[in-house]
Amino acid sequence: CSSDLPRMRSCFLVVLVIACAFAADPDAWRTKVIYQVLTDRFASSNNVQGCGNLGDYCGGNFNGLTDQLSYIQNLGFDAVWISPVVENGEMGYHGYWATNLNEINSHFGSASDLQSLVSAMHDHGIYAMLDVVGNHMGCTGGDCIACGCNQSPSGIVPFNNPAHYHTLCEITDWNDQQQVEICRLANLPDLNQSVPYVRDTLKQWITQMVSTYQFDGIRIDTVPEVDPTFWGEFNDAANCYAVGEVLNGDVNYVAPYQGPLDAVLSYPMFFVLRNVFIHGQSFSSISQLLESYRNQFKDPSLLGTFIDNHDNPRFLSQTGDQFLYQNALTYVLTGQGIPIIYYGTEQGFAGGNDPGNREPMFGQYNQDAPLYIFLQTLLKHRSAVSLANNTVINEHLVNNNCYVYSRGSSLVILTNVGSNYQQLSNTVSNLPAPFNTGTKLCNIFWPTEDCIMVDNNNSVSFTLMHGESKVYTPV
Repeated sequence: CSSDLPRMRSCFLVVLVIACAFAADPDAWRTKVIYQVLTDRFASSNNVQGCGNLGDYCGGNFNGLTDQLSYIQNLGFDAVWISPVVENGEMGYHGYWATNLNEINSHFGSASDLQSLVSAMHDHGIYAMLDVVGNHMGCTGGDCIACGCNQSPSGIVPFNNPAHYHTLCEITDWNDQQQVEICRLANLPDLNQSVPYVRDTLKQWITQMVSTYQFDGIRIDTVPEVDPTFWGEFNDAANCYAVGEVLNGDVNYVAPYQGPLDAVLSYPMFFVLRNVFIHGQSFSSISQLLESYRNQFKDPSLLGTFIDNHDNPRFLSQTGDQFLYQNALTYVLTGQGIPIIYYGTEQGFAGGNDPGNREPMFGQYNQDAPLYIFLQTLLKHRSAVSLANNTVINEHLVNNNCYVYSRGSSLVILTNVGSNYQQLSNTVSNLPAPFNTGTKLCNIFWPTEDCIMVDNNNSVSFTLMHGESKVYTPV
C-alpha cells in the first residue's frame, strides 16, 4: 500500500473487510461439524510413511493436509481444527510449547503454505479453526520436561523478560483456583496476563493471526489457568467463534467460562458418554446432564461435543467393541452441541495415553473402511435434514440400556449393551410430528431393509441387533 495516508486508510478498510468475511461468528458455526487434526500426524507431502517416535516430530505438514482435504470433505466435514502453528521448542510437534509467536513452525511449512491451506479449505467449503495457547510459553534449549523450563526466557519471543511471567510455582492443588491461574502447568513458563504488555500483545497477536491467515474460528488451550476476564478480551480481539478447553467434568465449574468465551468443549458430557458407552452407566445420566446444561450454560448448542481427542485415550483403547463406539458417535453427531470428531476415528484408531493417541495417519485414507462409511452416512443425513437447525431434543425413552430421542425428522435409538447382546426390543409412544400415524420410517444405515410404520397411537416398535444404533427418518 502507498505511504499516502488516505490510501493507507483505504487499504486498511479493504483488509478489514476481507478478514471479517472469513472470521465467522458463533451463529455461523452452529451447523458445522468439526474434524480435528494434529498437523504433524495427519498427512505429509514428503512421502513420510510412519513414525519412529510418537514423542517427536513425525513429518506431517500443511501441504500434506491440503492434499487430503477431499478425503475430509468426502467424509462430510465442513470445518477442520488444526493444531497450533507457531514456532515451538524441541519435540513440540503438538504445538503447545511456543517459543516464538511471530514465526510459523518450519516443521509444518512456511507462512505461505499455511495461507494456501486455509485458502484451499475455503475453496472446499470448509471452515478453518486454529488451536491457540495464551496461558504459557515453551522452553528454548531442549525438551521442556527435561530442562524444567527454569532457564532465562531471553530466547522466547515476544515474552523475553522474567517480568512477563508469574513467579515460579507449580500447580499442586487443582481445587485452589488462585493457584491454578498463577502457577505453572507441567512446569511451563506461565504468562502473567495482568501485565499490560503481555495482555495487549496476546490480543494483538490473535487479531493478526485470524486476519492474516483468514481463520474462521479458534480453539483455546488451558482456559481455567487464566483469569476469565482476559479470555473475554481475547475472544473479542479474535473477532470470531472461540471454543475453550476446560478439562473438568463438573458443570458448575465449566459453565461460567461460557460468557467470557463463546463456547467451551463439552467435557462434562465427554465423561458421561464414556461412562455410559464403555462402563454401562444408565442413559439417565445423559438426560440429567442435559437438564443441568439447560440450567447452567448460556447457550448449550454452541458447546463442542466429542468422544475422542488428543488429550485422552481413544475410546477403542478402552473397549474394542465397534458397536459401542458407533452408538457413542451417533450421539455426538445427532445430540446437542457442535460435533467434533478426532482424526483416525473413521479408520478405527485405538491409541491409548498420550502420545499413543496421536498415531500417524500417513497413507491410511481408506474411504471404504466401515467406520468411514458409518460416519459418512450419518453426516450426509445430518446435512440433508438440516439437523442442527432443530435445537429441541425430545426424549422418548431413557433407561439403563436404551435411549430414544427425536430431533426434527430424526428418531435416534441408542443402546450400551454391546455387540454380544443378541436382541433388544421396545416401543416408544406419543411421538411428535413429523412421526404421525401411518408414516413410514426407514433406518439411514439400512434404508431399504429396515423400515417401520408409525401406528395409531403415534407409536413405533423397534429391535436392535447386537447392540447397533439406529436413526429412523420419514420416507
